[in-house]
Amino acid sequence: MLITLAYRVPRQDMDSLLGSITAYPLTSDFAKAWENLPGWGNQRQPRYSALATGLVAATGQPVRLFGEHDLAEEEHSAGSRMLLVTTDAALDDRLRVSVRAWERHVRDGKGALILPGLLPAPERARSFVDFVKFRPGRVPVMPGWMFRTAEWQVMRRLAEAPLRIDGRTPVRLSMDTDGSLLAWEPGDLLVKGAGSAFSMHRVTARLTTRAGVEDPVLCFDAHLSRISPQGDWAKNVWIDRNEVGAPILRLPLRRHLDKQTGEWRSHLDPAITKIIEACQLSALEIPDELPLVPGAIRPQLSSTRFHALGNGPGPRFMLRLHEHIVSALPLLVPLSYEVDKRIRLAPRTTKYPVDGLPADAVGPSGFQKVTLACLHATPEGRDRMLAEVEELTGHRIKRRPGERPVRINARMDVVIRCCPELLSHDTVNRAALLDSLNLPSGDHHLVAALLETEFHPDAPRPEIDAKPHLRRLLGHLGIPTQFLSTEPTVLPPKSTPAGAETKKHSARAALRDLLRAAGVLDRRLLDSVIAGGRPHGLSRDTLLVGIHARRQHTGGYHKPLVLTMVALYVDPDDLANCQVLIHSDRQHAWVRGAEGVADFHSGPIGTTRFGRTEEKAPLTRDAVEAALGELVALVPDGTPVVIFVDTAATRTIWPGLQNVRLNAGPLPGDTVRAGGADIAVVRLNTKISEIGRPVTRREKANMPSDPAKPAAPDRKVYRLPGSDGRYWLFAGRSVTLKAKGGATGASYTRWTVPDGLTSQLSVPWHSYTSKEIVVVSAGSWAPEQLAALTASLCEQAVSWDDRTQMPVPLHLATVIDDDHPEYRASWSEEN
Repeated sequence: MLITLAYRVPRQDMDSLLGSITAYPLTSDFAKAWENLPGWGNQRQPRYSALATGLVAATGQPVRLFGEHDLAEEEHSAGSRMLLVTTDAALDDRLRVSVRAWERHVRDGKGALILPGLLPAPERARSFVDFVKFRPGRVPVMPGWMFRTAEWQVMRRLAEAPLRIDGRTPVRLSMDTDGSLLAWEPGDLLVKGAGSAFSMHRVTARLTTRAGVEDPVLCFDAHLSRISPQGDWAKNVWIDRNEVGAPILRLPLRRHLDKQTGEWRSHLDPAITKIIEACQLSALEIPDELPLVPGAIRPQLSSTRFHALGNGPGPRFMLRLHEHIVSALPLLVPLSYEVDKRIRLAPRTTKYPVDGLPADAVGPSGFQKVTLACLHATPEGRDRMLAEVEELTGHRIKRRPGERPVRINARMDVVIRCCPELLSHDTVNRAALLDSLNLPSGDHHLVAALLETEFHPDAPRPEIDAKPHLRRLLGHLGIPTQFLSTEPTVLPPKSTPAGAETKKHSARAALRDLLRAAGVLDRRLLDSVIAGGRPHGLSRDTLLVGIHARRQHTGGYHKPLVLTMVALYVDPDDLANCQVLIHSDRQHAWVRGAEGVADFHSGPIGTTRFGRTEEKAPLTRDAVEAALGELVALVPDGTPVVIFVDTAATRTIWPGLQNVRLNAGPLPGDTVRAGGADIAVVRLNTKISEIGRPVTRREKANMPSDPAKPAAPDRKVYRLPGSDGRYWLFAGRSVTLKAKGGATGASYTRWTVPDGLTSQLSVPWHSYTSKEIVVVSAGSWAPEQLAALTASLCEQAVSWDDRTQMPVPLHLATVIDDDHPEYRASWSEEN
């Protein structure tokens, strides 16, 4: 049995567990007045959080402001268009004073103040259960505001008793205005050495729904929040006003450069200052210099820059948290999962084939021949590339550049080119150098390039990074690329050269990622999914499709949607007959995998024509349906199709993927299914805040000798008992956690680690991870067969030695996006 940090909230106990809140229903007049407020930057009007944050600072209570989309049907029918929500204690006269001061600030002192006159009196205390619609066999329906407020009383009750940690002094938890619990006491801060770095444990909770569960579900999690003592790289700050019973304030933090001193200063939003003054409260100010040891003011480090304390509280802390929740909140019912003994995973393959890469491995690429082009600038780069190619092929390759291709097998060879000028970050015009490479060409001949690039994480970034430019240039030539980093000749100060093992690992990863981009697959994928004596293995030709969608969160107000689709035709009896296909927006067709990768990387990322909004989602669905129709026409009639999607990324495009409308709304493949195609849809969710983090398993075999130590998940698929048999959890451990020394966090907490292991405090302490597998539509398959297929496609990666978050087709669609030259970069589109 697998135990998680997810708990069912029984409907009969909702009032006792969740308590009540105070609500201020706001009418259409208030909503219209809000819409007419001046915006800031590229915002049309202020964010709801702007006012809510000011009210938090003035009242010291959690406050949320919601729009029409988050209201219940009965609220909308009653005339409400917005909703102001706080805890069970109504806001006093500071509400009207605060809104008046905030609106005056937003309007810059110009024009009449409208919002204060539209504020209503508070309703009587609201019970959460009054706004829940329970449905037999389906998840409950709840308004959006419940999902961001229901945890307030739960967390208050959880903080009433201290958290017991392995015999040390119990940890007192303090609630903040975001609803999190903090290990705030000075003695509970994590400190590096003599005080060079600080971190603080933080516990969060989220109300959600779970497919297969008819009651609401609470998911808890724990984190390490790194403290920036002087506010450097901080965007939020915790402030303890030392008021008995009041939550710790969590407010946005702003930074500005003092032009006179040249030093950075921290300050709160000016609107907060105005509100505090109007309410005649003691000022909230951030001193120019904070104490060296964090005290009542603790800026939260938001940057991912190096920190002397590693991230994550570790699995043992998670188990202690579960025990605390069960003890403090006995009405919550833990969600546990049983091993699905029908599903058995094949042994994972991590090594190259003993006899070298077979010629059949080229078959899935769709090309007759593949040339690997090793483009290097230094002897080290050349030697590392060729050492890995030699291990792949099983025979030695000469180190002399410029010679004829070296044969790997009947359908693959390798060429070596020394081209330091092309690869240099300082080169401006690389296009002129491409012809000198003298690479093979032809419609049925693919060239895939492995390129050396100079990189060190501590070195300043080059003004013109060669990688995105080369990826785009070679993409225009139909050449997929992957890069192998080598260190600069002169290392940055205080850095040490990478070890042989690290260099070996990066070379292996680079070559295998290149083979993945080229569509070259060995037998490991087939061996993982074919029957092979297992009851639910693949025994028929199948088309596996991954649909990836991501909003590009850069640029202006109109942000593009990135949409990638990968199809993998699997013939379980013949590797050479398998094929990787990618939908190319450039060619408006399904093309060979390497062509699709090159096309995608040579063009702009995403388009504003598609999106998740009510207006754009139908356009996105139509485009996907058209592409799926073209894909199905390429394979023999009757070939079953299995579509994999990421729940969080696609559920607003296809509402039938949502828990509340599961298989009762639009789904990918609807059009081709209506035309007679055999379509199955499987969704995966890896958001721990929605599915609950695994903390231990309780079984008879393979258990730790220490009863207080969590038992790591096995290579098993767990099913949700008592449901209709379509819901599974596939738990696991990260590579870091499985590595030597990586499981320290299972034996100790960060507070109890012995003196001889204090060096481990500097490294990440990963906790157990999981993914939810839901068979939304089974097509001609048994649901458990699809669950087994999905888990197998995650367990056996095509380009590295461990499990992937998503099954192979969806993983390929995701990494194509990750590798784009404009990924997470600024974006613009010509109108």
